[in-house]
Amino acid sequence: MTAAPEDPPPASRARVRMDARLDAVTRRKVDDLATRFHQPRAAVLCHIMHWGLSRGSTGPLDHDDVQGPVCHLYLYVASALHARVEKAATAVGVKASPWLRHMVRRVTLQDFPTGWQEATPYERSHESRTYGKRFMLRFDAPTGKKLERLSTHFHRPAAAVIRQLVAQANIDAFPKSWHLRAAERQGEQARRDEPGRTVGPKP
Repeated sequence: MTAAPEDPPPASRARVRMDARLDAVTRRKVDDLATRFHQPRAAVLCHIMHWGLSRGSTGPLDHDDVQGPVCHLYLYVASALHARVEKAATAVGVKASPWLRHMVRRVTLQDFPTGWQEATPYERSHESRTYGKRFMLRFDAPTGKKLERLSTHFHRPAAAVIRQLVAQANIDAFPKSWHLRAAERQGEQARRDEPGRTVGPKP
């Protein structure tokens, strides 16, 4: 399972792009935590890094701790946090990925912020009656990556990011071709509505 490489966004110069290199067990746990807390996977992993560093010395770790094939998961991490993780991993004789997998296995639900545990119905939008419509959206690779970066940057679910963008959008923000096509359809509809006039398909 491999994510395609991507260029770091201009606003992320103080961030480092890293590959978490999880295994099947730790990837599933991260996915479950992200779903439970309605947070991006990157936010979950960054919190686990902070939590792991707060524990101090962890003792020696197993160099070959991967359980099954590697699941690549790329994320942007603050450069200072990344440096601290690498230093902590080096101190116990491993690289950053085995150290992170070890922390993912050890972390529990109680180790996450109270704010995540007590998410309001507004934040848990798919469980709330606040939002009555649901959409299944498809993204191309660049759009999906941009959405993930925004979600990670603001530590907000992708659905919240999309709602914010839609709320801020105005008619002028859309492509000229869309406006032209909308005008054509409005003209066709107006002609259909003329009394005694039948508009057939274009030849």
